[in-house]
Amino acid sequence: MNEKRSNVQFAHISLHCLARMLLHNAWVVIATALVFNMAVSLCLTWFHVPKYRATMTYAVNSRTTSYTSAGNLTSTREVASVLKEMLATDLMDDSIRSFDPRLENFDGEISATQVGDSNFLVVTVTASTPESAFLGLKAMEELFPTMADFISNRNILIVTDDPEVSAVPVNRLDVDRLSKLAAIFGAALMVAVLCYISVKGETIQTRTGARELLDAPIIASICHERKNRTLKSILRRTNRQVKVFSPTTSFIYTEQIGAVCTQLEHEAAARGRKVFLVTGVGESEGKSTVAANVAAALALKGHNVALLDCDLRKPAMHRFFGCVYNSPLPLNKLLAQPYSMENVRKCMVRNEQLGLYMLFPVNSDSNSSELLSGNTMPKLIQQMRVFDFVIVDSPPMGMFPDAEILADMVDASMLVVRQDYSAACDINDAIDTLRKYKSSFLGCILNDMLGSARWQYGYGARYSGGKYGYGSKYAYGSRQNSSGSNR
Repeated sequence: MNEKRSNVQFAHISLHCLARMLLHNAWVVIATALVFNMAVSLCLTWFHVPKYRATMTYAVNSRTTSYTSAGNLTSTREVASVLKEMLATDLMDDSIRSFDPRLENFDGEISATQVGDSNFLVVTVTASTPESAFLGLKAMEELFPTMADFISNRNILIVTDDPEVSAVPVNRLDVDRLSKLAAIFGAALMVAVLCYISVKGETIQTRTGARELLDAPIIASICHERKNRTLKSILRRTNRQVKVFSPTTSFIYTEQIGAVCTQLEHEAAARGRKVFLVTGVGESEGKSTVAANVAAALALKGHNVALLDCDLRKPAMHRFFGCVYNSPLPLNKLLAQPYSMENVRKCMVRNEQLGLYMLFPVNSDSNSSELLSGNTMPKLIQQMRVFDFVIVDSPPMGMFPDAEILADMVDASMLVVRQDYSAACDINDAIDTLRKYKSSFLGCILNDMLGSARWQYGYGARYSGGKYGYGSKYAYGSRQNSSGSNR
């Protein structure tokens, strides 16, 4: 396998895929936002300690000077300096705790600050409750007379304002606002993580990425097709499959299936290949839908076509065609018996609408590998060569070995790759596996390509004013000239 470049390129990334991925994982983003919101709210509630503040103002006057003299300012600075040193000692804390039994566990902070260039001194007590702050301030008021001589016997401290206690915490936090910001941060973080995972997963998101990451040619690129186009059909989920023979299917989707048919017609005409295997890496890549539509489109073009549903573990073809397959001998029962033309005729049912011959299982069979590797299957494939084309559907390669068994019986194989689904490394492993067998590997069919170019084939049809004409090819948000080069 060729070593591919591991660095991420913008040409490999589809904004449609990122948007779809985020939409599908919206519940993860919402859950992360709620977790961050609750976590921050609980942390702030449990660990945040509110602080309440009580203040009282003193006027410092010198005994020997007038009230307005400069000596009062000097005295105030002196008292403030000494008081700060005293408040930092353990003796002051012990004195406050012994003042009132309710202050036994007092752990608040006391400070003294001079108000500007005045003789006013503000004493502040900060504690965890309003009561503790107020009692601490009252304790300071009662202790000041006994401390006055120690502070300075030349100054007088007079209370000018009664104690004031804050009704709300001075370090109050806006829990609601912080919780909302945490929710936004959590959602943004999860969006970034999801985008990183999507980009680093190296899934096939664009046609350019497919060309550069896959070790195989691209047969066709099939766009995303809406299954239900009216409100009534959406509510009733009327259309569960996309069918080229349905009148509601878009012309673009039909043309892209036609491109696959053209490739098979070329293989049949140039190399005589008739039996084609359609498989995929994982489940739900749309391989059965592609196989059924290619077979139907070939039949509608007048070819003699047989469609074999060899996904015996999870058969789906009979439901795709409206459960009209009513054979008395389903394919899994046919493979369990010795080969005979009579059994083949019992198993084969012709779809009168399409002129398509169908050989389907109806119920799941756990012995799929044993049945496909038995003696009947190779003889059945050989007998089917009387048809112009034989389309064989198989289980996913990443889950069962059935596709590998069939790869030795068919003429050529194709791998259906759904947009933004399987990793490029897994797809390349499947490509390498298919190339080991007798059948020729034709390439990959890009399926369900949302946001990719919708016109890739034909004469370069252009949609303008409700009419199709010749000229530049039509694409999502871009146009190509008739030679296919981007502009």
